Amino acid sequence: MTYANFITIQPSYHQVCSSDLVSSQWIQYNTRATNDTSSYTYFDYRINSQPQFQLLAMFCQQAQQIVDNGIKTFLQTQFISSQINSQDLFESKINLLISDWRTLILNRYLRPINIIRTISQGNLLMNSGLNNNFSITNSTNKNIKILPRIYSNCSCALSSQCMQFMAIFTQISATVFIPIFEIRNFYIGCSSIESLLKSTLETFYNRSAMLEIDQYLYAPLGSSFNFSALNPKLSLPNETIETIVNRLMIDSWSSNVSFSSYYQRCAPLSCTIEYIGKNNILDVVASLIGIFGGLSVGLKLFFILILRSSEKIRNNLSFIAMKTVIKNLFICYNQQQMITRLQIFFLTISLYCIFLYSTYTTQLITVEINKPTYSTYKSLSLNYSQSLQCFCSDISIPYKSFLTIKPRFHDLCSSQFVSQDWINYLYGEGNLVYRYSFIDFRASAVGQFQLLTSLCEISQETINTSLVQLLTSDYNDRQLLSEQRLDQLIQTQINQFQLVTPNSLLNNLNLIRETLGANMIISVWSVNWLIATESIINSGWTAHSIPIVYGKCNCGSSCTCTQSSQGMMVGCYPLESLLQTTLQCFYNQSCIDSTNKFTQLNISSLKTSQYQMSTTIQSILNNLMVEEYIINKSYENYFNQCAPSSCSYNYMKKYQITEGIINLISLYSGLVILTRCLSTILIKLCSYKSNRITIEITE
Repeated sequence: MTYANFITIQPSYHQVCSSDLVSSQWIQYNTRATNDTSSYTYFDYRINSQPQFQLLAMFCQQAQQIVDNGIKTFLQTQFISSQINSQDLFESKINLLISDWRTLILNRYLRPINIIRTISQGNLLMNSGLNNNFSITNSTNKNIKILPRIYSNCSCALSSQCMQFMAIFTQISATVFIPIFEIRNFYIGCSSIESLLKSTLETFYNRSAMLEIDQYLYAPLGSSFNFSALNPKLSLPNETIETIVNRLMIDSWSSNVSFSSYYQRCAPLSCTIEYIGKNNILDVVASLIGIFGGLSVGLKLFFILILRSSEKIRNNLSFIAMKTVIKNLFICYNQQQMITRLQIFFLTISLYCIFLYSTYTTQLITVEINKPTYSTYKSLSLNYSQSLQCFCSDISIPYKSFLTIKPRFHDLCSSQFVSQDWINYLYGEGNLVYRYSFIDFRASAVGQFQLLTSLCEISQETINTSLVQLLTSDYNDRQLLSEQRLDQLIQTQINQFQLVTPNSLLNNLNLIRETLGANMIISVWSVNWLIATESIINSGWTAHSIPIVYGKCNCGSSCTCTQSSQGMMVGCYPLESLLQTTLQCFYNQSCIDSTNKFTQLNISSLKTSQYQMSTTIQSILNNLMVEEYIINKSYENYFNQCAPSSCSYNYMKKYQITEGIINLISLYSGLVILTRCLSTILIKLCSYKSNRITIEITE
């Protein structure tokens, strides 16, 4: 049966996702907030509100789409169980599954957002002046330098968290603007995403504040303003948007697990119970009386037979008696004696054949053991591994109950090269565009190592999330696997995990890389495009972009152009340069840092690494920066989770002489009767034929 038969899930989204703030009318209203952006500062609400609310609307739309698709897929999942669990155990198990599923779709929602944040910062993609400044050294220089913007001593080159309050500004002079209305806790900074995530919507819980903003717009609505404010009774006004995003824009989940629906859908054929009972006093007394009576009669008859037999043996041990017995054995005086002699012959032959068959032939024996212990099973598996079969009481076993998987990541991800100290050291005093040429690795080194740090973090998060998903899933099988087959199953799961898991990250990453290349977005690191003018720069100058060429590769036609620089790589984007960089420089002190402030990677670690010095970062990222998976399993835990209801095994049994004798004794009485009947029939037939022939001769 599917989960839909007994589970219902309903999310309750944050009120902003159904409010006017994410409506097309509100976004269009904010688009008309200005008529000439040149008369406003970069930080004015009137030129930044529209993209921020578009971004907020996108967060809501993506969340709803992922949740709707996730619920549909989850409820179509098959629930497999060999027996009905108790209601408490069943509900606990299902609620745990729902919790794991919610974590899964949350990570599916956040992963592309985090990748975009990572690439935007590492590549330092130019936006509408929020993360960059243009620098003109002199009026005759045709090239214009692009510098990272600084917010209160916070450089956009080092952090995407640099920001300030958004406000309504008024212009005092050509370069001086003063705020006249501050949008409380609504930020603008290096990155639109980062600014929005750190913002709150406090101002938009107050309709009076919204009306006051309206009067400063280019085309105020005035009395026609019909947009509603958020309700402070439904959510906290001072809650950051990042907090809301981190819970999938959802305030609460409503999930219902119906045990009665599950029971009716399962429709069990039968139920069994086990209990340990004790005999009462009456049962004990009755059993003792019965045993005493049976034993007294049995023992009395046994001793009488023994005494009589011994007396007969004593009387018949004389030589004459023995001679008479032998003579009578082979001499027949009448038909009855003939029948007896023939019976003795048949009986002897039958017993002899049965004895030979029982002693020297083999038989396939099947043995069944109910609820074996682990030690019993281990003993049986050593002796009867080929035929041993056990059947689980619970056919659905979580992997986490018997399996642990711990990834070991590449040394780069735990080295000082992913620390903020290293990045600050590379940045130095800033102004990299003046200090280094675009073909010098140091011009974009900060961006490359920011990306390396983020890729390590995202890879680790992706691996850990996927491992949780794997280990909380169930292995379904009615039959208990042998330890060898369980090892094969685990290895198959790991191989599949290694094949599939990177795709979720790499597909998003490659899509964003292709989008960047297609849109040819300028990097503030000045490594893909240069800004220049045709003539002397003056008040009416016009600038244009010139693509940078690496070797014979033009950044205007390909975003993957790179070339070697001081053991590392430089190219159109820091990300592309990083991915095509090999590990060689990281193991060479003079290459990575000749000042010895930061030390190289330990070259001895290569002995235990699956990667060589010539391996590129792209190749390591394809494995999500993982060196190896350390796997620990407990077959005993797997056995206990399976809880076999029974085990059976076969073996070929060869009878012993004692068993042959026992078989003779057990069959003796039946053979006596059978051979007596057969002998009687044969003698009677022979006598009948003999008498008929004699009569015919007389005539």
